[in-house]
Amino acid sequence: MRKTHENNYAIYLLADDLLHIIYKKVPHIDLKAAEVIVRDRMQLQQGMKMPILCDIREVRNINKPARDYLAIEGSQWITALAFLIDPPITDVISSVYLETHPVNVPTRSFTDKSEALAFLGVNDHNNDKP
Repeated sequence: MRKTHENNYAIYLLADDLLHIIYKKVPHIDLKAAEVIVRDRMQLQQGMKMPILCDIREVRNINKPARDYLAIEGSQWITALAFLIDPPITDVISSVYLETHPVNVPTRSFTDKSEALAFLGVNDHNNDKP
C-alpha cells in the first residue's frame, strides 16, 4: 500500500510500514497549520499505529501553540518519531520540542535518513527517496 497527499505545509508519503512527512518551506508554522498537518496525517493513517519520519529541514519557525499541539494531539497513532534535521536551525527546533514536551513515544533527531529509518525499524529500500 502506497498513498500520497499534499497540503500547503507538507507532503505525505505513506507506505505499509512508515509515514514520511516532508515539511515544505513556509515562513511560519502556527496552530492553524499544525491542526491541518495533524488532521491530514490522521486521515492517511486511518487509525493505524506506525512510525513517522518527519523531514523538518525546511522549517524555519514554529510557534509554541503549534509545538504544543503537535506534541500532544499530534502524537496519536505514532509508535516512534524521527526528525530529519539540517543544523543549525532545525536542530534548534527539534531540540526545543524534545526538551519542552513530555515524549510519549520514542523520539530522536537525525541528520542522516538511513540512521533515522534504522531507529524507526524500517528498511531504507522500502521507502521513497524524496
